[in-house]
Amino acid sequence: MTDVRPDTSAYVLSRIYAQGWSAGKKLLPSDSADISSAGAARNPYVTPVEQSRWMKGFTDSFDSRAVTFTPPGRTTRHNLAAKPKVEIS
Repeated sequence: MTDVRPDTSAYVLSRIYAQGWSAGKKLLPSDSADISSAGAARNPYVTPVEQSRWMKGFTDSFDSRAVTFTPPGRTTRHNLAAKPKVEIS
């Protein structure tokens, strides 16, 4: 017996990943202390392949928070602090 339903295509698995990612993004960063138990409680899928794909999206959503993106030519308070101040006389 297989762990994948017949209608579980690559596209369907990508949507399952996206659903997990969206669910993870809804949690506050402080809620990320125990990601695996938080994900397991929210995971709506039954088959191991689908559960695994959803959980991958869920955990990846927390990993994506570690990096901030600054568009070219823009500044943030983080990279402003790194620039040396120039005094004009």
